[in-house]
Amino acid sequence: MNWFDRFTDTEGQSDGRDDRRGLILSLIAHGLLILLMVVGFSSAPDNAGPVQVELWAKGTVAEAAPPQEQPEEAPTPEEKPEPTPEPPKPDDSEQKAAEAAKAEAARQAAAQQAEAQARAAAAAKAQADAEIALAKERKAKEEAERLAQEQAAKEKAEQEAAEKAAKEKAAKEAADKAAKEKAAKEKAAKEAAEKAAAEKAAEKAAADKAAKEQAAKEKAAAEKAAADKAAKEKAAKAAAEKAAADKAAKEKAAKDAAAKREALKAAMRGAALEAAGIPNGNADRNQRGGGGNDGYAAKVRACVQPGVIYNVPPRSGSGNPTASFRTRLASNGQVQDVNLTRSSGDPRFDDAVRKGILACSPFPKPPSGRYPSYIDVDYRMYD
Repeated sequence: MNWFDRFTDTEGQSDGRDDRRGLILSLIAHGLLILLMVVGFSSAPDNAGPVQVELWAKGTVAEAAPPQEQPEEAPTPEEKPEPTPEPPKPDDSEQKAAEAAKAEAARQAAAQQAEAQARAAAAAKAQADAEIALAKERKAKEEAERLAQEQAAKEKAEQEAAEKAAKEKAAKEAADKAAKEKAAKEKAAKEAAEKAAAEKAAEKAAADKAAKEQAAKEKAAAEKAAADKAAKEKAAKAAAEKAAADKAAKEKAAKDAAAKREALKAAMRGAALEAAGIPNGNADRNQRGGGGNDGYAAKVRACVQPGVIYNVPPRSGSGNPTASFRTRLASNGQVQDVNLTRSSGDPRFDDAVRKGILACSPFPKPPSGRYPSYIDVDYRMYD
């Protein structure tokens, strides 16, 4: 490879197209150089001395070999000149003048050849400079395009990043706005629900209060009505009891009168029967608890009276309330059952007498020594 090829290779043109271009330019430069050399050699004298040519180029080039003395070319057998007759020997001055002219011609030829080589070298250098300039321009253009592409890519990336950031910011702002709106709605709904609950609670409290007041009123009215009813019932009961007491007193008085009459009749009859020696006289009647003068009724009353717990009110009038019970007895005198046959008109007195009869168990033993199956007991309040 010559110096021009190495020079073009040092610029980094390694692809196939640049190699072909460099080869073509190198061939053109060598052709021009050879053409100039041929022209110079053809115009030089036959006895021209040695010529030294230096080629200079910018950049890294191969150093030219030092000039060597060129021996005179021996004529080939085909080009062997014909012998010329020796001219007559001139005198020394002419010979010196001819040698000087020859030297001057050789010098001019060498100068012309050097000038032609210099022009060729300048042309090659200009071409190389042009190629270098083109390569640098192309490289600069490619670098500019690369930088422009990088800048465009950078700007595009920055723009995309800015757009992405703007979108993310807008999405975040929208999400924050939606969250705030949602929180505001939830807060409003909560406040509305709390308000509704408070109103409902207030309404319920008012309704409960009204219901309580109504219930209290109704209760008071019911209690008043019940009190009135109880008072009326009590008054009616008192009136009924009074009427019953009056009726009972009248009936008792009538019964007492009838009993007295019957007792009188019975006494008279018993006396008659006793006088006649017939059983079932007064003694037998007294044994059954119906009264008489044998003293058994007094024993029964004495047994029953301690068990009668009742505050006897002061007596008013001639009435004497009497409670009549039929008392069933066992064979040993134990009380088995007590039934009210006639009320005194005072339930409390009746109950007290009943408890006294139950407390008198066993009953006093009758004078006959044998207990009857039942005894009718009449208990008077004021006896």
